[in-house]
Amino acid sequence: MTASTETSQNTAATIPGGGTGSRSGPRAPRRGLRALAVAAAVLAGLAVAVIALDLGGAVDVAELPGLSTADPAVTWAAGLLKYGYDLAMLAAVGCMIAAACFLPGRQGDRARLTGQSWRWLRVGAAASGIWALIALVSLPVDFANSFARPLGGVTALGLWSYVGQYEQGQALGLTALLATAAAVVAARAFTIPGAVAAAALAVAAAVPPVFTGHSASNGNHQIAVDGLLIHVVAAAFWAGGLFALFIARRDPAVAARRYSAAAVFAYAAIGFSGLIVFCANVNITDLWTSAYGRIALAKLAVLAIGGVFGWAHRRATLPRVAEGDRSAFTRLAAVELGLMAIAFGLASSLSVTPPPSGELPDPNTALLGFPTPGPMSVSAIALDWYPSVLFCTAALALVGAYVAGVVRLRRRGDAWPWYRTALWIAGWAVVVVTTSSGLSKYGMVLFSAHMVQHMALNMLAPILLVLAAPVTLALRALRPDRAGGPREWLLAAIHSRWSRFVSRPLVALFIYLTSLYLMYFTGMFEWAMRSHFGHLFMTAHFLAAGSLFFWVVIGPDPKPRPLSYPAKVLLYFVSIVFHAIFGLTLMMGTNIIAADFYTQIAIPWAGDLLADQRAGGGIAWAFGEIPSLIIIVVLIAQWTRSEEREGRRLDRIAERAAASGRPEDDPHEVYNAYLASLDQERR
Repeated sequence: MTASTETSQNTAATIPGGGTGSRSGPRAPRRGLRALAVAAAVLAGLAVAVIALDLGGAVDVAELPGLSTADPAVTWAAGLLKYGYDLAMLAAVGCMIAAACFLPGRQGDRARLTGQSWRWLRVGAAASGIWALIALVSLPVDFANSFARPLGGVTALGLWSYVGQYEQGQALGLTALLATAAAVVAARAFTIPGAVAAAALAVAAAVPPVFTGHSASNGNHQIAVDGLLIHVVAAAFWAGGLFALFIARRDPAVAARRYSAAAVFAYAAIGFSGLIVFCANVNITDLWTSAYGRIALAKLAVLAIGGVFGWAHRRATLPRVAEGDRSAFTRLAAVELGLMAIAFGLASSLSVTPPPSGELPDPNTALLGFPTPGPMSVSAIALDWYPSVLFCTAALALVGAYVAGVVRLRRRGDAWPWYRTALWIAGWAVVVVTTSSGLSKYGMVLFSAHMVQHMALNMLAPILLVLAAPVTLALRALRPDRAGGPREWLLAAIHSRWSRFVSRPLVALFIYLTSLYLMYFTGMFEWAMRSHFGHLFMTAHFLAAGSLFFWVVIGPDPKPRPLSYPAKVLLYFVSIVFHAIFGLTLMMGTNIIAADFYTQIAIPWAGDLLADQRAGGGIAWAFGEIPSLIIIVVLIAQWTRSEEREGRRLDRIAERAAASGRPEDDPHEVYNAYLASLDQERR
């Protein structure tokens, strides 16, 4: 054996599922051509970004008397760094998601990554490291650009203050931290759970900057930021996933099929969320009259063309990939990657291009995200809606998926209780009404209205959603996949260590109850009311904590830790006691929670803040009566059905024992014999 051959085999052995075939001669030119295509796409996007930055006015420097003038080099650097940031982000997110989801695990050990997934993860680790580095480099550049200073005038103390006190600095610092963590996890992972953890960290790293910038500073910032969150994550998956397929060394038939199935929804989410973001930021007439609008139109046109190429992939090239012909996919994907790079070049310039100037919102509108509402009334709650884009989108998607699962069961002749479908729809209707109707506006200005939201999200909606048994429906509706698919992922999640931990009764109870006390008796509530991210976190946490607790108590879905019915009753009554204590504490309290926030918005018709807070405590104390009644009825019904099923099971065993002439196998006879032995001992 020659030294070169031995080195090649040793290298292949270090790669999970690797082999020397992936490094053979015929594939090397293809990899070179693919690298050239990626470089060409990056350069095309860079050229478009430069043109858009220049024509859009993002790098124009205005000289104002008495004020310092920004350095033109710094403004250019800020815009171009944003383009590099976006490309590194999509490469990291796309490759890590591809490693986690696009291919099954190795034969014999489905938890371990295949060779191709391992390579994707390493590319993602490198991209994530570059992403973190760009975020760190962007910190002094953004600081200099924000305060109109030359780059040489940035001091360590000023930079530290920027990271600690300003949202943009905090966002970039957090992104650098999370991207670094994703890179470390990806570089050390050899299993699919490790890839999932890296992908989750990468997606989390993409989120913080969304809460800063143009969308976070206008009068509709809640709608704009929600839309931008969907837009960024969907775009990273769409573009990053295609990049991962394009650089794959082996024919990506299974990976391409899985990516194509999800890319349709990602593309729809990109278009829908982009429209929401634009409408929330500017007027429709600004599409033609402003540089910001013209860049947005150009981006829309490029995305539309990219959608046509995606349709061509689905209709024409994927069947050829499945047959082993990759050339058509490579050519079409190269052009599509170029379009995506151009779209990201436009998007990066759009993020630093000032939107058309309008009237500055009043302080309350800037803080709340909507004008100060008038006095609360039934008509205002029912008609004056302010939609939460994230929760409305989640509700529509999950209701649609649930109904699709029911339809699939019905088509193959399986039954599904109609009332469970009604419960699922009703549960998400509660979420939508709570987060998007006029109640959501009053929940921002009145503590009592907020408490109605809290109780509905923490108790009522979770009960309805849990009783709908969505996991059971998914396990019955999803088709098994030997290569590992959504059904197998769901089963793995149910039986994971994390699921076993959080489903412990005391852990679920602890999460459910401590969120009440930590949120309201620390500074977290005021932070959540002032920060849109904090408000989203608070809302999602209430819903998730309630769903976890009621899944343990009354959930018909399978769970890793079944609980006896007496223990369920005891667990629920403990929660009722602590809920009552929480409500009574609010009713008897003398300190106003989030006093600075409510004083700042100064709603003229709100009245006495302490009286309103005590009213909220009364709502928290009394709201649990209807959910408690539902829980008691459900527990009694479930307990009764459980006893009936156990009785029928024992009867079947007794019948089989009688038929076989083996009375010792009859549990009734065994129990009677046990009682007789006790009687004899007593005598």
